[in-house]
Amino acid sequence: MKTKLVSLLAVLIGLSINVASGEAPKVNGNMGTKYSSDYHRRGQLVSQEAIQAQVGFNVGIGQVDVFGDFFTNQSTTSAGGDNDELTVGLGSSFFEDKLNAYVGVYNTDNSVAGDNLEAFASLGLDFPLSPTVSVYRDTDDSLYTFEGQLSYGVDLEVVNLELAGILGNTDVSSVVDSTYLGAKLTATKTIKDNVDLYADVALSDNDTRDNETLWGVGLSVKF
Repeated sequence: MKTKLVSLLAVLIGLSINVASGEAPKVNGNMGTKYSSDYHRRGQLVSQEAIQAQVGFNVGIGQVDVFGDFFTNQSTTSAGGDNDELTVGLGSSFFEDKLNAYVGVYNTDNSVAGDNLEAFASLGLDFPLSPTVSVYRDTDDSLYTFEGQLSYGVDLEVVNLELAGILGNTDVSSVVDSTYLGAKLTATKTIKDNVDLYADVALSDNDTRDNETLWGVGLSVKF
């Protein structure tokens, strides 16, 4: 599966280069690590007490961005499973950068549930609360996930605060679906150029269990 994703990424880069009419690419990236009390995905518990790591990149070529992100969640207990997530795609902006559009593929590999590949499309608005809507389609079973997000940030003298909310509905099977929602408050402190230390607390809920509180601390680097 990962070989297919790498091949797809190569195709996306090739298409972007053709569209960009020979402009020099602009490359940036980020990486980080985090301890999380629990890891939830789409309202479902994946694992408890996890160490997480992430690395991502963005290549801007003309009006098109090629992006990729790898995330791994490794449980330190026997509750739940390890999870790897890989995303690759294309993005672009329209209407004086007020509308952002993305398409791509999203692969998850869970030590318990196995491998799953989805295609996705997202639209985001550069308006107050930064609204974003996304749809995912499972490539094997034609299952769908619909998701909406809002976020609001405040830059304070000591730290930067961001409050984000999410509401979604995902097909568990062809006859069963699950609605989930969550909220997260993140406090970020820049300790050096392009190096951030952060802490977050989150609420996670779905229609089959009570609300749960999660927390985490992490370090991120931009390059």
